[in-house]
Amino acid sequence: MAMKPTSLPQIIRRRVNIEFDPAKARGWYFTKKEIEDFLNAVSFIFPPGEKFFIQSVQNYRDKITDPVLKEQVKGFIYQEAMHTKEHVRCNLALAEAFPLGHKVEEFTAKFISLVHRFSPKATQLAWTCALEHFTAILADTLLSNQEAFINDTDPAFAALWLWHAVEESEHKAVCFDVYQEVVGKGVLSYLHRVIVMFLTSLTFLITLYFAMRQVKKSAKDAGQNRPADQPREPPASPDTPAKPGLRRLMKIVPVKLYLDYYRPSFHPWDHNNVPLIEEWKRRYRDFGGPDVAVSQ
Repeated sequence: MAMKPTSLPQIIRRRVNIEFDPAKARGWYFTKKEIEDFLNAVSFIFPPGEKFFIQSVQNYRDKITDPVLKEQVKGFIYQEAMHTKEHVRCNLALAEAFPLGHKVEEFTAKFISLVHRFSPKATQLAWTCALEHFTAILADTLLSNQEAFINDTDPAFAALWLWHAVEESEHKAVCFDVYQEVVGKGVLSYLHRVIVMFLTSLTFLITLYFAMRQVKKSAKDAGQNRPADQPREPPASPDTPAKPGLRRLMKIVPVKLYLDYYRPSFHPWDHNNVPLIEEWKRRYRDFGGPDVAVSQ
């Protein structure tokens, strides 16, 4: 485990407007098709998911007494709203290449509506804490491989995912801190948090499996419907699995970081990835034109 940072990064409100070219929506990751499928699937999940994140925190805005945390919540909501906007725009560009993507958004939205309807607000917040841990893991993985990711991807998609990763890292503790302030830090709060994480893990894997199936089916149908004079994508080499799927992706997931969430003393900033945030800032200076920086 890395040492906790002595000072936390600012939660910066960036104005972002990335131009996505629909013609580049298929094959924007030049070297790793399975990771492209995964990220496309996650992009279709994000818009309804991030709206849920915002609502679950807004449920408790009036109960937060710590003035610093109140400001952090404002930054969190701003960043998540901007993520929703940009992924909606990204998904519009992806829609032609992956027309079944709308089914992913519909499936995710329907499931979230059930969570809203049948779970208490504290449980909704615990769901958000769990899902924010997943996004923090994804963010850390992307930021740990920035140079290779930039070199191997279309610039617009690289900008989207690395910017999103940085902001998920900047605010990765906000929901958790809100949970501890309004729900508590005792044994029952801990048990509630980890039980919800277990349930979230199962449902997230089911949703992700469904999403990747839709993305792959879209790609397959598009290949079958391609005009006869249009070249097809080259077949996979003998060394490349025909259907890499979730099993291969799981091999690159930092399982120890996931399991860390189950520690009673866990806090998101136990894993210090501030140097990765600073590396991104050097690569993308003034990206998005910072509006307001929220101190932590």
